[in-house]
Amino acid sequence: MTGEIEIIRPKDRAAWLRLRKQDVTASQIGALFGEHEYTTAFELWAVKTGRVARDEEESPAMQRGRLLESVAVALLREQYPLWEIEHNAAANIYYRDPAARLGGTPDVIVSNDHWQDDEDRGRRGRGVVQIKSVEASIFRRKWIDEEGNVEVPLWIALQATLEAYLTGAEWAAVAPLVIGHGLDMPLIDIPLVSGVVDAMKAKVAEFWQMVAEGREPVADYARDGALLDRLYAEGDEFHEVDLSADNRVAHLISERAVLADDARAASLEIQQIDAEIKSKLGQAHIAHIAGGKKITWKPVKRTGFYVEPTTYRQLRYPKEN
Repeated sequence: MTGEIEIIRPKDRAAWLRLRKQDVTASQIGALFGEHEYTTAFELWAVKTGRVARDEEESPAMQRGRLLESVAVALLREQYPLWEIEHNAAANIYYRDPAARLGGTPDVIVSNDHWQDDEDRGRRGRGVVQIKSVEASIFRRKWIDEEGNVEVPLWIALQATLEAYLTGAEWAAVAPLVIGHGLDMPLIDIPLVSGVVDAMKAKVAEFWQMVAEGREPVADYARDGALLDRLYAEGDEFHEVDLSADNRVAHLISERAVLADDARAASLEIQQIDAEIKSKLGQAHIAHIAGGKKITWKPVKRTGFYVEPTTYRQLRYPKEN
C-alpha cells in the first residue's frame, strides 16, 4: 500500500455516497471505456455534475445482490478455509486515490499466505474478490464465450483491477454467484495487466478536465435517449437554436422519414398477418404448428378504472430459434 491511498470509514451510507460523488469509482470506471453494461460516459457526466440525481432507490437486482453477498462470502469461506477473508463491503470501507480522484469499496479483501491446491499456488498474499450475483441464463449468455470458457465482462474486470490497485492487492478475482436450481460460484482470476491503471488515471483526468471546462461527452444515442429526456424535460420556450448549417441534422431528418415510412408499412403488414392467423384459429385458443410449437390466442381481462372492465384476446407466437 502506498501513502497515496486513503482508507476512509464513513459513518453512514449518506457519508459513503458523498465520498463516491467526488470520484470515479471502481463500479463506474468501465463507463469511461465505453464498456459498462448499465452506465454510459454521458450518464456518468450528468450524475457527477449534478445535472441529474442518481436514483438511489434499490432495484430488485440490486436488492438480490445485496442480500446474496453475505451468502457468497460464506460460500467463499467454505471453499477456501485457509484464507483470511474480510467482508469489506459490509463495513463500507472506502479506498481512495485523492490525486487521481479514483475510489472504490471492494466486496472482499483476502489475506492468503497459504495455498490449498495447485491451482491456488499463484494466488498468494493480499487479494480482492469482486462478487456478482447472476441468474443462470444470464450467466450462460453473457459470461460464457463460444468455446464454452468463462469470460468476465470487461467492465467487471476493470472494476476488480481498480480495486486491486486501491488496496495494494497482489491479485484480483471475480466470484459470480450463479443462481439456478442450486448455487455455483467459480472463482475467476483477473490478470493485473501493466498499464491498465495508468490508462484509467488518464481517462479519469480527461473526464474531470472536461467537467472543469464545462464540456460534456458525446451521448450514446442508442442508450441515452431517456436521460436526454430527463435533462431537457422542461426546455425553454424563449430559447431557439440555429441548425441551418448543420448538414447532419438534415441527413437525420431524411433518414428518420424513410424509417418511419418503413415502420408504417411493416406495421400494416404485421396487422394483415395477424388477421390471417386469427381467421385460421377462429374460436380456438391454441393452434399447434410445425416443430412442436404453438400459437395462442387467449382471452385477457383488462381491469376497469373509470370504465367498465373489458376482455380481449392476446395473440402470441412461438419464439424463433
